[in-house]
Amino acid sequence: MASKENQNLQIVVIVLAILVFILAGVAFWLNGKKTTAMARADDANTKASEAGRSEREMQAQANNYKVWIGYQEADTYDTLQESFAGDMEKYGKYFEEENRSYRNILENIFEENRLLGQNEVTAKAQVKDLTVRLLSLEKEKEAQIAKHIEDKDAAIAQKESLRNDFQQQREAMIEENRKIADQLEEQRTRIDELTAACADTEKTLNQEIEKLKRMLVVLKDNQAVPDPYAQPADGEIRLVDQRQGKVWINLGTLDQLRPQVTFSVYSGDTSDIYAAESKGSIEVTQILGAHLAEARISSDEPTRPLEKGDKVYSQVWNQGRKVGFALAGIIDMNGDGVEDLAQMKSVIAMNSGKVDAMPDGKGGIVGDMTVDTRYLILGKYPEGARKEEANERRSWMKINEDATTLGIETITLDEFLNLLGWQAERRTVKLGAGARAEDFPAIMRGDRIPQDTNSQRRKFRPRKPQAAY
Repeated sequence: MASKENQNLQIVVIVLAILVFILAGVAFWLNGKKTTAMARADDANTKASEAGRSEREMQAQANNYKVWIGYQEADTYDTLQESFAGDMEKYGKYFEEENRSYRNILENIFEENRLLGQNEVTAKAQVKDLTVRLLSLEKEKEAQIAKHIEDKDAAIAQKESLRNDFQQQREAMIEENRKIADQLEEQRTRIDELTAACADTEKTLNQEIEKLKRMLVVLKDNQAVPDPYAQPADGEIRLVDQRQGKVWINLGTLDQLRPQVTFSVYSGDTSDIYAAESKGSIEVTQILGAHLAEARISSDEPTRPLEKGDKVYSQVWNQGRKVGFALAGIIDMNGDGVEDLAQMKSVIAMNSGKVDAMPDGKGGIVGDMTVDTRYLILGKYPEGARKEEANERRSWMKINEDATTLGIETITLDEFLNLLGWQAERRTVKLGAGARAEDFPAIMRGDRIPQDTNSQRRKFRPRKPQAAY
């Protein structure tokens, strides 16, 4: 602390020296004024004497300032100026130019010392607090070390126990591996024997395959190449009884044929059903055997009667597979103005078909169409103003949009029934005196459904191949 007080005193002396230096400058100036005054008038002598005295006093003060700031009385102004510049460069380097003075430097040093003292007090308090915390941590560390040693001893004991268990399991596993190795060796021997037997069998089979390939090549060379785009028939007429209107075909129980299935009939020399013209239609009445069924002639032409060897084909029935259809609109099969939806579903079912989708009567659709759906059958478009017909119209639009998206072909109800060979039931009525008026109802021409007079307008389209699952 004594050195700091000496430094402070030196700084004060330096400041006083500066003040003395300033006073010396003023004395020099007064001395000049005095010389001028003596030259001008004699009465300036008195003033000069006073000025000399003042100068001596100021010189004495300046000398005192020099001593106060740590210099000798004999030090010149240049010496003081050079020392001041060095002190300012050393101690006042970070002060503004106008604030560079010994007093400002002393005040700054005092303030820094004061702050250092405060920081020292704070640091001592922190050191005390840290010492207390260190002692607490040391106690915790000792407790943790003791706990760690205890856990280590327990882990060593557990390791010994696990090592013993592992050794026992290892010995058991070695014994099991030895048994498995013996079994594996036996299996390898057995596999080698089977491999040798398989090799002999494979050699024999390859020889047979080569023989069969050669036979197949010969058979293919002798076989006519069929038209890959021709649609084959479903069956063939084996016998015809024109008097009773019956025929027998080569389809039966093994073909999953059922009564009431209808077929279109084509000439026996037809190889492509697409390009042929139908001779008539038949309806299965009785299944007689594995590949034999009886059917009635539902329609034919007198100029082209059905004959033995004629081909039969159905767009709905497919051997071993149900063909799907979709319905839209009002299904009126016999033109009596009454919807025959239930009868239509029955006719499709009798021909081993199924209904994939149809209107639900609420503007929606029951079921779902797929890419395998054969036709969308369009009934009469619902044009009424009733709520039910408005729902039917919404169903009509939705089911047609779905059919367009899936690429399903549409067909009118009349066209479908013609392709199916289906005809409405007709009963015999008496003519003449025994005739009844109710047997001849009036026909409303405005509701008549126009018939397609162009027999070549639509022919069967190719059956879609059965999906492979």
